[in-house]
Amino acid sequence: MIMKKHEPDPKDPHNESDYSVRELSEDWNEKLLEITRKTPVRSGDLSIHFDRSPDIFVLPRLTSYKMVPLGFFRKEQLIGFAIASYQKRYVSGVLTDFIYLGNMHGTQKGTGQIFLQQLEKRVQRKVKTRPDVKYMYAYVMAWNRPAEKLAKLGVLGSKPIGTITMATLFTLKPMRSSSKFTVRKATIADSEQIIPLLSNAFKGQLLAPEMNQAVFQHNLNHRPGITIEDYYVATRGEEIIGTCLAWDMTAFKKNRIQFRDVKMRSIHMAYNLSARLLGSPALPRSGEAFRDVTIAEYAVRDQDPEIMEALLRSIYHECRNKGYQTVILGYAAGSSIAEAIQPFIYKEVRSHVIIAPLQSDVPVYFHPEKNIYADAIQI
Repeated sequence: MIMKKHEPDPKDPHNESDYSVRELSEDWNEKLLEITRKTPVRSGDLSIHFDRSPDIFVLPRLTSYKMVPLGFFRKEQLIGFAIASYQKRYVSGVLTDFIYLGNMHGTQKGTGQIFLQQLEKRVQRKVKTRPDVKYMYAYVMAWNRPAEKLAKLGVLGSKPIGTITMATLFTLKPMRSSSKFTVRKATIADSEQIIPLLSNAFKGQLLAPEMNQAVFQHNLNHRPGITIEDYYVATRGEEIIGTCLAWDMTAFKKNRIQFRDVKMRSIHMAYNLSARLLGSPALPRSGEAFRDVTIAEYAVRDQDPEIMEALLRSIYHECRNKGYQTVILGYAAGSSIAEAIQPFIYKEVRSHVIIAPLQSDVPVYFHPEKNIYADAIQI
């Protein structure tokens, strides 16, 4: 018996022959920003618009040596996009080439699986000529059910390898500085101790970026809005035992939160009433951008949470006085660094880390990992 070849139904709203993934130029910036506004990420009782205006490509440029914007089209209509960023990240202490798949948005319900399948075909085709690129990774926010459902499809053999947390510390209550350690702003002379401290910490974390003298200086020269004084150091005598970069990224990385239910709106009102009484910065209205500082990178001796807490207290105190509403810190699930935020008022948002092998000759690190680098710059 001869079976007839299946012909696509032109009336099917999800006829796969109508869809394609194409490389975009940076001229699509405004259109991509418009799509992000229409497709905020939902996590539990919050709806978050990760606003990357005025230029959605700033962060991919800062975190990768090559980026490829990919548009998802239905015929000639752009209905989604993702940005593939080529990066060098650590795996077992060895710098390895990765593709980070970020900023993935789709505007038409029910097309996410088609988008992933089209991306899979493209990636498989491209990596045949790039044997140096070993893995692809992405983040999937917990409670973002559509994204979690798509992640379970296992495109390119991907699997979750662990969880990271982004903690938002709210500058509501007054906090004293730590009496256990001396914390101050860094000077250029401190870089001799800051660089090896960061480098040693990064080498031990999966997906951490490279850090050395050249990288550190490049970051100082090219990261917008920072100087050496945006690094803080915790000292014991003349020795630096902890450091972190507190970076105001709101010129190009803003977070806008919509409160989706009556409970969250009530909490918002109660918070701002308390802020007025305490002389603290009030939270923005629903949908307005938070004024926040991101702990972009950090390292503390022996992962000691007391050192991290001392750094956070000093940064928190200064941010509160300057009118910042939040301080953002990332860490891996199970990390002792989580203990550092306990004295603060905070909210945690967790994301699953998904990795896919792109070459047949690479080890597959799919056992649960607890020492994953939580990249607060990208998220």
